[in-house]
Amino acid sequence: MEKIEDQFQGAMKAGFGRIINRDLFLFLLDLEVKRARRYQNFLCLMLLKIKNFSKEDNGGGLQTCNQTLGHLLIDEIRESDIIGSLELNKLVVLLPYADMKMGSHVKSRFEDILKYYDFKKNGFEIMVDQICFPVHGTDTVDLIRKALGTEPN
Repeated sequence: MEKIEDQFQGAMKAGFGRIINRDLFLFLLDLEVKRARRYQNFLCLMLLKIKNFSKEDNGGGLQTCNQTLGHLLIDEIRESDIIGSLELNKLVVLLPYADMKMGSHVKSRFEDILKYYDFKKNGFEIMVDQICFPVHGTDTVDLIRKALGTEPN
């Protein structure tokens, strides 16, 4: 049992505050997808893709951008929502029990907040998207492929 607790604590320290690492996020996403399938609920993933225009950035600016986005997200989402990092330039928020309409509302609200922050001045563009279970995928693998943009044609 200590190993699981150590892994959980390590995953929490690896993130930026409440942003968890990829492995822990995928584990929790899988649990939520199974719960949603069993109880016939919905869930949404709000994706934040960070596009870096700056050629000189060695990752420090991207990390700062991630931290800023993380703080904005923490202020705007529910305590039960889960923020994770799929890649260095992709953050994702798991919104349990959120259907397409609720996911669109959260996405719209967050896009309105982003208007007040000048990420472009620092060489970044933030693109917000959403995918929902079971509309865009019927299992965890489908949702992750869609989120990463690696779904087969």
